[in-house]
Amino acid sequence: MGKPSRNAVPALLAAALAGAAEAPWRSYEVYQPTIERTVVCDAASQRLKYNHDSTIAWFRDRWYCLWNANEPPIEGKPGQLNYQSTSPDGKTWSAPVACFADPARSTNPIPCPKGTQWQPNLIVVEGELWAVWSQNSRDEHNGTYLSRLAAPDGLWTHQRLLFADRPDVVLDGRTFRVFPTQDPIRLRSGRVLAPVTLMGPTAADVAPGVERWWDLEKRDSVLYSDDRGQTWACSPGAIQPNRSWAQWEPTVWEKPDGTVMMFARNNDMRQASQGGPRTTEMLLWSESRDQGATWTPHQPVPLETVCSRMHVLPAGGDRFVMVHNDWPAGRFVDDRRNLALFFNHGGGIDFVPGPGISGDEPAVMYPMAWAHNGAAMVSYSQGLHERSIVVARIAPLPDPQRHYLFPRSNIDASQQPVIQDHALRFSGGQHLATREVLDPGRERSSLGAWVRKCQDGALLDSRCDTAPGGILVGLTGGRPFVFLGTKDHNLISELPLDRGAWNYVGVSVDTPAATVLFVVNDRVEVRPFTGPLPKPLKAGPGMIGRPGPTASLVACLRGELRELAVYREQSLTQDQHRLQAQRLAAALGRTVAPPAVGTQPVAPSVLLDPASPDALQADFRLPDDRRPAAITAVTEDGRSLLRISGEASAGVDLDANRRASGDTVELQLRFRLEQGDHQVLLTLGDANQPARLVQRQGRLALTAGSTAQDLGPVASGTWFDVTVSSSGEQTAAQCGDGPRAVVAHRPLATWAYLGQAFRNGSISADCVFALDVGACRSRVVRP
Repeated sequence: MGKPSRNAVPALLAAALAGAAEAPWRSYEVYQPTIERTVVCDAASQRLKYNHDSTIAWFRDRWYCLWNANEPPIEGKPGQLNYQSTSPDGKTWSAPVACFADPARSTNPIPCPKGTQWQPNLIVVEGELWAVWSQNSRDEHNGTYLSRLAAPDGLWTHQRLLFADRPDVVLDGRTFRVFPTQDPIRLRSGRVLAPVTLMGPTAADVAPGVERWWDLEKRDSVLYSDDRGQTWACSPGAIQPNRSWAQWEPTVWEKPDGTVMMFARNNDMRQASQGGPRTTEMLLWSESRDQGATWTPHQPVPLETVCSRMHVLPAGGDRFVMVHNDWPAGRFVDDRRNLALFFNHGGGIDFVPGPGISGDEPAVMYPMAWAHNGAAMVSYSQGLHERSIVVARIAPLPDPQRHYLFPRSNIDASQQPVIQDHALRFSGGQHLATREVLDPGRERSSLGAWVRKCQDGALLDSRCDTAPGGILVGLTGGRPFVFLGTKDHNLISELPLDRGAWNYVGVSVDTPAATVLFVVNDRVEVRPFTGPLPKPLKAGPGMIGRPGPTASLVACLRGELRELAVYREQSLTQDQHRLQAQRLAAALGRTVAPPAVGTQPVAPSVLLDPASPDALQADFRLPDDRRPAAITAVTEDGRSLLRISGEASAGVDLDANRRASGDTVELQLRFRLEQGDHQVLLTLGDANQPARLVQRQGRLALTAGSTAQDLGPVASGTWFDVTVSSSGEQTAAQCGDGPRAVVAHRPLATWAYLGQAFRNGSISADCVFALDVGACRSRVVRP
């Protein structure tokens, strides 16, 4: 499309103003809820190590949280059952119990000795708590179930759902397994919809290299019942065109006009360079005009997020809330960071992201939400291999009659670990390095460290991009491992850490003997490797926590580190490790078996001791401790302000609007430049087709793609007003009484963000601007 003329601007604005008399202006306040998190099932302290696929509901006088779990930290291992825990207040939770297989909890328990139970999903229907879930057991109990609970102190009753007298669904002559995914909903007509994914035979259009379970045809669908769950039908559902194998886990909701919407995850695991989805194609949407019986084909929602399960919740009036990861897609599962709330008026696809609810917790995923007494309770999974179930209470939910600015939490934390209680706290991405190149030794080397709450990540990585060799010592699945560059690759110990306490982790490499000695607390294991070492262990600085070499896939450390020592040219024995560990054991509340009499201490060549900050600063190089971006709400001279630095941003709460129907969104904003010479003040549109207000070197411009239209000078330290109008394929803007400008773009819907909505590293944390919240207004003008 050619460059639009400024002569088009008056016509664009005039068209918007034609219906402006009936369009109310909306004023704004900053949304700052209280978020409280409680652990329902802690994998570190309870026997259930794999906990996932949770849901939560308020029933009569208590909270119910259900999920599937197993003792080994492995998804889908036989013995996986559905569990439940209850709470009167959402803060104290009962011990997990198997709810559907245990006769103490069910009138007709469903045995599952060798199969797996999956993903319970809750709804309250006419005074009963329902759970829709599935069992994969290859016996007469295989299939999808509706379980009912008539009273909180009663027992579950289970009904296996059959379709033409069989547990599977047949569509176009092909058999599909039914897999319930998210909470059911009840339409205003009384129909109940239960979201499911249907799994069939190998897809005819499967991409090269996609194999095993991933290559099955999958249809995002719903089961529906009009007779209180006595009988059920199954919709043929929705798929992506030419990717019938690449959708998974739908959530559904009903719009005020009766349209039923569906979001689902794009399950194409290929890299974008290999034909896979971009970060703006991870979320899919469809709609149904016949109460879920049929659906339009899936298409992407142009919103940056990750491949994971999400949930959409009605929150009163025409407001809807989605809970999902507000993070750009990257490495699968490891990018499941920052569970956040997304907000919408009217139930369309334009959910704008807001505050995160998971803090700096490790990998977080699979939220499910329930609204009760003006607040929301969200259950979710926390962790990678071992997973816990956590509940977050968010209060209050936004008032549907008010409009908000939603500060986002999707910005990276400081790269410097926090010193707390004489320990270094890593939350993923934090690191530090030795000031000099690390020399672990040529033939023998040892490491000893005290760690807590660590599951995965690098403890020490001396590999680098500029020299061959190096040594890597880390944790994977809660067990220590060493990489020496040999063809054995990672040497992984069988000794697990106790995640609920401080652990001493020792490693001794003996190259002549071609062995690695692992020590975890009082346990010892010796692993052989294929020698000799192909490369030297001396390469680059010793990186603690990551990052090391840029191409490495080793995870960043999450947890606490009390001490780390490296012993050059020393292969410590078990008793020498015990002697080193004893120095801190009592202080850390841990008992270490005494070493043999006569054991001599060994002086480390490198010692990391957070209890001595001066020594830490002297021996190690710490990254810059400044956050790359920040957003804060302040009051100044009686004004309510949002102060935004770097690539931080806030979502703008807009009235329901349909860009495709000609609706125009208008905004009035007041800014003040405070520091720096490059800021994005406003992003309008979607992640693929945004328009932006950009300040560079004292001038303001309206941009879209490669087009930039000048709006005149703006002085630092003074307030200036901007008006914006966006509809169809154009966005127009004017700064004060300056020239008006228009740019062309084609967003699928209208999202609005203060600041740089889609981070790309172009804006420094030194760039800061303020927004006057009281002067912020918006309205939607319909043709």
